[in-house]
Amino acid sequence: MQNTGRNRFPSIPSTSDEQLTMLNSVGLTFEDIISCVQGNACVEGGLHLPDGLTEDQMVQEWDTLMSRNSPAKKASLMGGGAYMHFIPAVVPHLAGQPGFVTAYTPYQPELSQGTLQSLFEYQSFIVELTDMELSNCSMYDGASSAAEAMLMAHRIKHAPRILVAASVNPAYLATVRTYVEPHGIAVETIATDESGQVSRTELERLLAAGPCSAVLVQSPNYVGVIEDLSALGTVVHAHDTLFVECFTEAMALGLLGYGIGTGADIVVGDGQSLGLPMSFGGPHLGVFATLKKFNREFPGRIVGESVDTEGRQAYVMTLRAREQDIRREKATSNICSNHALNAITAAVYLGSVGRAGFRALACENAAKLQNLVQALEGSGRFSRVFKSGPVFNEMALASSIAPDELRSRLAPVPVVPPLALPRGTVPEVAGMPYSYLVCATELLKDALLEQVVAALS
Repeated sequence: MQNTGRNRFPSIPSTSDEQLTMLNSVGLTFEDIISCVQGNACVEGGLHLPDGLTEDQMVQEWDTLMSRNSPAKKASLMGGGAYMHFIPAVVPHLAGQPGFVTAYTPYQPELSQGTLQSLFEYQSFIVELTDMELSNCSMYDGASSAAEAMLMAHRIKHAPRILVAASVNPAYLATVRTYVEPHGIAVETIATDESGQVSRTELERLLAAGPCSAVLVQSPNYVGVIEDLSALGTVVHAHDTLFVECFTEAMALGLLGYGIGTGADIVVGDGQSLGLPMSFGGPHLGVFATLKKFNREFPGRIVGESVDTEGRQAYVMTLRAREQDIRREKATSNICSNHALNAITAAVYLGSVGRAGFRALACENAAKLQNLVQALEGSGRFSRVFKSGPVFNEMALASSIAPDELRSRLAPVPVVPPLALPRGTVPEVAGMPYSYLVCATELLKDALLEQVVAALS
């Protein structure tokens, strides 16, 4: 091959001489380019990095640093939107296969049957769990799913207002506002009553004040209280408004009722509990399910089952109404990643635990929370904030122990401490000025529970 003087390997970064040639050609210096960088962002006199290490020295250095780590946490008492569950070894093994890990968006069905079938199975699981008719093949997370649901409701109803329960996860409410308010949609919150549930009186008043596109209610809500979704759905539909049900703990799908049976038009939530590790708060998985009659307003992508030219079973991208695939005015979302690998992981997890196993896990989580709360109340240092509302998986507790002291007491115990709630999040309890969101899953074994209670008593 004749050498033309050009870089034969464009993936390799340019040399210093090549960079100088490019700068000279446009009449600039490197200092001109970085002149916009101000103040402390500039490093004077070089980085002063230490000398390089040999491989053996590097291993010794890493061993020294890792020896300073705290013991691995065996359970989390935090909750609030991310939950620590046991993940069977088969889940990362199957979901981590190269064909899944390296798969691109399956635009070409003839090359992507494995990925498409896996996503179709995920959708089938979600439809069954949520008691709905149609599921997409995932979104970013529960918060973006909730926001997209409200935009979808607005496209259907065209009303200038939406109502969101004040008891939803604060991150979800903030995301909803970020998505819908630029469209001129007003977001109004529904207060809760003394039980921690949505106030029926307040809901009626807000619905009577004018047309609404949708009402969003989370159950269990941010502080773990279970809502009466059927009763709320009846009230919402009486005002010709769409009812959106939401969850943050997917394990609740194994025990609580959602979907058509409770009056839902849309069900959204987070699937992080379905085989996805916490990993500093992620990754997450947005669950989104609705009724077939709304399929043209459905955001995201839908995988469908079909047949090929020879009559054999085949899978295709049935709907993908992004602005890249359809006229901009008809697009229903600009979401560009459907978290396919996380959805496949969730499908593997659900397939591995099965229907009975999933329900058993949900029941065990409910029982673990009750055991933890009873033990903490028995210590005399904790009290329930909401006495009457039924709860699942997590609960708001008032305490006489300050956050710094609580974290210090639990430091020797291999658990993530409960989430300290800001003042005003929940009602105060006399004599107990601090409040926490306390969570329990199947990982809180009896011996570990005893250590937690002993540390906090």
